Amino acid sequence: MIFRPLFRLGTRAVWLTLFCEIVAGGCGSGAPRAESSMTEASVTGTVSEQGKPVTQGKVISDPSNVNRKAEVARSADIRKDGTYEVKTLIGANRVTVSIPAKTMKKGSSPYVQRICDVQAGSNTFDITLP
Repeated sequence: MIFRPLFRLGTRAVWLTLFCEIVAGGCGSGAPRAESSMTEASVTGTVSEQGKPVTQGKVISDPSNVNRKAEVARSADIRKDGTYEVKTLIGANRVTVSIPAKTMKKGSSPYVQRICDVQAGSNTFDITLP
């Protein structure tokens, strides 16, 4: 029973502190974690649009971040069957798909961008164009 008065006095403060810790995740500055590893990984996948493989274009994987400022993007051609394979660094990669305007379906965009979290080893990221 000795804890009851202490708990009552600081209930709001305890819950507010707990809430802030959960929301912040204990990350201190609140800045997202940026990978610094130079470990390469393999990324494969397919690029499709409206259920059909895209047969031309490039998949560009950019692993640069605040810790890898000078790192260059790596690219791979999209094969005739819609597949691609690229070697890049582990961690968050900004992946861009660039397809020639003449191969696009009406109303689609020649560039699509998303973030993929590349893990060590082999990765598969299938990309569906809007």
